[in-house]
Amino acid sequence: MQESTPTPESGVACLGEAMVLVAPDSTLHLAGAEANVAAGLAALGIPAAWVGRLGDDEFGTLIRTELQARGVDVRAIEVDPDRPTGHYSKSTALDEHGEPRTDSLYSRAGSAASAMDPGFLDTPAVADLFGRAAVVHCSGITPALSDSCLTLMRRLLRDRPGISGVVSFDVNWREQLWPDGDPRMVVELANLADLVLVGADEALRVLGTADPHELRLILPAPATVVVKDGARRALAVDRSGRSVAVPALRVDVVEPVGAGDAFAAGYLSGVVRGEDQARCLRRGHIGAAATLTVAADSAPPPPAELLDELLRCSESDWAATSVTAYGFSPRGSGVNG
Repeated sequence: MQESTPTPESGVACLGEAMVLVAPDSTLHLAGAEANVAAGLAALGIPAAWVGRLGDDEFGTLIRTELQARGVDVRAIEVDPDRPTGHYSKSTALDEHGEPRTDSLYSRAGSAASAMDPGFLDTPAVADLFGRAAVVHCSGITPALSDSCLTLMRRLLRDRPGISGVVSFDVNWREQLWPDGDPRMVVELANLADLVLVGADEALRVLGTADPHELRLILPAPATVVVKDGARRALAVDRSGRSVAVPALRVDVVEPVGAGDAFAAGYLSGVVRGEDQARCLRRGHIGAAATLTVAADSAPPPPAELLDELLRCSESDWAATSVTAYGFSPRGSGVNG
């Protein structure tokens, strides 16, 4: 397993799927896990690239244009003249407990992204980015898109073609993409990564436990496993079993989709900066909290002054911080954003 100390200059390369979200009001928005992470990292000042395939169509053009506008490197995008760009629509309603529930309808079968194969990793632009990246980030969505994507992911994680940095894997379990519910493939891929991000709910559903130390028995190989336990906390566990936990911020949730990607972007921004686990986890929580307060899949980070205050504040002030659609409200602070 390769490990290195990342530097901010080398940034993060995110390989995976980008999609267009068709909102209820028919407006179009950038979506897709790895694209969201790349955009989130760029917003935090970390050099970020999105690596993937798009169709030669309106949605593909929108994605490329939006990523460029957000400061994401798009040189490794490959355009497919025959296959379309994936898209989806979503609606949000309250569940029986009064919590926001989002229903999504996807159109991604036969998409340009699903046609990625192992040879894609050898294209000059991809090889160049992977050779320089401090972190290569991917997720469990990509291998579920097609057999060729699964083969690509196995090669990326097992062979590390040209990769000298850390490989990050977000489990991102999607039941509609894995209809047989067999977790063995996800476990196999996750155990090939250096860093694994997993939600407690998906860990319980797919791996049979949400206990961080039991998860380390299932995933013994990665240097770090980060377990995101919703509104409770996030916890990072290393190979020795040593753990660091940071409670989640108090958030008035508008809509949950995209919060996991925002957490990943925040957390990875700390990894690239070489920060300790507590600070990385705080960065993840801040990103997730901002996204939870908007109806879109992503949200801008808080202003730099406020972000720095949140990273430096005491545990009691962190616990007292609340987040709404109007911004972050640290205890005893006049800063809001």
